[in-house]
Amino acid sequence: MLLLRLTILLFLLAVIPVDAQTGVLEVNGRIKVDGKQERLKRKRFYLFRGGLAANKALIDRMRAAEFVSRDCFYCRMNASPEFRAWLKAEDCESPFCREITAEDAAKVPEFKAALAKGQRQFAKKPTLATGWLTTNLAPELRDGFYLQRKKAIDGLLAGVKPLQTGMTDSVSIKAIFIDIPVAPPAGKTSETFLVSNLAPFEIGSKSYVWACEVEISADKRAVRSLPVPEPGKRADKCEVFVRDIPACDGQGCTVK
Repeated sequence: MLLLRLTILLFLLAVIPVDAQTGVLEVNGRIKVDGKQERLKRKRFYLFRGGLAANKALIDRMRAAEFVSRDCFYCRMNASPEFRAWLKAEDCESPFCREITAEDAAKVPEFKAALAKGQRQFAKKPTLATGWLTTNLAPELRDGFYLQRKKAIDGLLAGVKPLQTGMTDSVSIKAIFIDIPVAPPAGKTSETFLVSNLAPFEIGSKSYVWACEVEISADKRAVRSLPVPEPGKRADKCEVFVRDIPACDGQGCTVK
């Protein structure tokens, strides 16, 4: 038995690299747009091995990609102005983003109808009606935008698998990537990676997509901020795609 245990231990030592290096990356979701600080809460980022040159094909697809804006998607789903305003107030992409209050249910027609449906289903348990409010929304309003975005991102990746994904929180406004396997090339102590949001983040009347290089090593935490380039200028070691967001009005969706 002792011999067997020694044999297993020697095998594990042989297959597990003892000098494996890992790093940590912090993406800062606080940015400045037109002199005003914006907080990118609950926003997802993707990490890829290699820099801008190594990921050129992906970046070219990002440059050419067309995403339907949040307002236009819900406009096409015939969502009420109140529903779209509720989403925009906290930069939400779906009704799961935050708590729906009694005041919200009274003001937003879709919430009011979903609550009424629940009250009919659970006549003797009113708290269940409130808990099932999002479930009783029409599917396209409940998770249609998320599913549409997911399909667009899958097409954009075209089979490329991110090394990791991470999401900014609502307090520190940071996305933290941990245990990143780092294999620096000869003569360097860090390896080049690419971090991107892939799908546009909407801020004011514009949307932003970042693809930024970051050097990650095992000896210290890497920090990557998201630059907003000045008109006519390029951001250092970043591709930033800024586009006008079409707005929903009586005629459909148009860029104003």
